Amino acid sequence: MTSMDFSRLKWRQTDFHARRAAVEKLCDQELLAEIARKDMDYHVRQAAVKKISDQALLAEIAWYDSDYHVCRTAVEELSDQGLLGQLAQNHSDSEVRESAVKKLKNKILLGDLAKNDSDYHVRRAALEKIGNDELIKELAKNDCDYHVRMAAAEKLSDQLLLGEIALSDKDSWVRRVAVEKLSDKGLLIEIARNDQDSWVRELAVRKLDDQVLLPELALNSSDIHKQRSVSQ
Repeated sequence: MTSMDFSRLKWRQTDFHARRAAVEKLCDQELLAEIARKDMDYHVRQAAVKKISDQALLAEIAWYDSDYHVCRTAVEELSDQGLLGQLAQNHSDSEVRESAVKKLKNKILLGDLAKNDSDYHVRRAALEKIGNDELIKELAKNDCDYHVRMAAAEKLSDQLLLGEIALSDKDSWVRRVAVEKLSDKGLLIEIARNDQDSWVRELAVRKLDDQVLLPELALNSSDIHKQRSVSQ
């Protein structure tokens, strides 16, 4: 298909489905670049982007296309780590930054983004790719968003820190993750008796196998979740 052929199709066929199907069969990089920059429908631009190999052009589209679907697709086709790093740090759309982070390999940059990006999706995506235990511990304790603290807690093995989180994190979802990984019987008993959230208490009870304590919990709790877990 030539540029003229596509132009004829474009003007004759206003339905984006046909144009997109035509683009999926194109190989001409110059024509694909023109379509990726200029087609009126984001579905068609997106189809063109998926077939483009020029890294600089993909970065240009990721920066400047008006639709975030196209921007994200361009990022997903990028392999240049320098360009991905610039997008991950500086793009205004958090979903585009997140897509770039998922392709990044620079551990130092990933650590910086895990601590400092303004959007929790981006911080969480960066966290998933780092192996820095100290940074993971810091995020598990201190990140302002429970999604990030929860993701960090899932990567922890430090029983002391897991106990601290299970006892004191302000969000029950984070405490649940910590309790699931906790092995300290004393802490589990304390949590089973005292946590303010019924689901957290139930999880703690499920991890206990104390035939002296379990009847006490079964008899003294008015919470159906804890009663159920003791009886099972």
